[in-house]
Amino acid sequence: MITSGIDEAGRGPVIGPMVMACCCFDENGIVKLKELNVKDSKQITPKRREFLEEKIKEIALKYIIKKISPVEIDETRKQISLNDIEAKEISEMLSELDETMTNMPSVIYVDSPENIQENFTKKILKFYFANTRKFSKSFDFENSPTKISVNIISEHFADSKYIEVSAASILAKVERDREIENLKKIYGDFGSGYPSDPKTVTFLKNNESQIPREIIRKSWNVRFKEENNKDKKEKKEYKQAKLIF
Repeated sequence: MITSGIDEAGRGPVIGPMVMACCCFDENGIVKLKELNVKDSKQITPKRREFLEEKIKEIALKYIIKKISPVEIDETRKQISLNDIEAKEISEMLSELDETMTNMPSVIYVDSPENIQENFTKKILKFYFANTRKFSKSFDFENSPTKISVNIISEHFADSKYIEVSAASILAKVERDREIENLKKIYGDFGSGYPSDPKTVTFLKNNESQIPREIIRKSWNVRFKEENNKDKKEKKEYKQAKLIF
């Protein structure tokens, strides 16, 4: 039996791409992953992740890595939500598996961002059928078929439940980290790239006119600290605003 896992890295940052990864394994591959003690990428060190990335790519029957740029995220979010963007990208991965693999995975485990987890599976399938059948823009998503030979299981924290998803999380995380390190070589240390990181916020505030639009998610809200001059103690207040580039 062939199984697969799908996960993302970089869903929430304001800087850099969101990276998604899909890995397919046969039963022998799963045994090898267990021997390597593959875990969710958040539970292991960067050095260990890099080591496992190479091993996972060797073991996998097939793997797919997709990078969704900040510009693409911003433009697509004008029409659909970030969850829908994820579902759309996953559906494209399914299409690639269908086109390139002799046997599709029997089960695909997905780390779900949705509270009602079955809804995310439905979204994936709707986009999948829209892609494969080349429906027009008037395609009726609500009444679209949601039957496919592969069993898709979308769950919260799937990266810590299913070793296939753990493997995908490692590929996505290492690729995302690689992209961020390349950006830091060009623009300097901007921290984690998350809007909750003070170092990232300071970098954005001090370099608005110098940062290329291509690396920033313009549609993200970032909380800047502002000085209140009326307050003798120079009390700092937070101002939330969308980035303008």
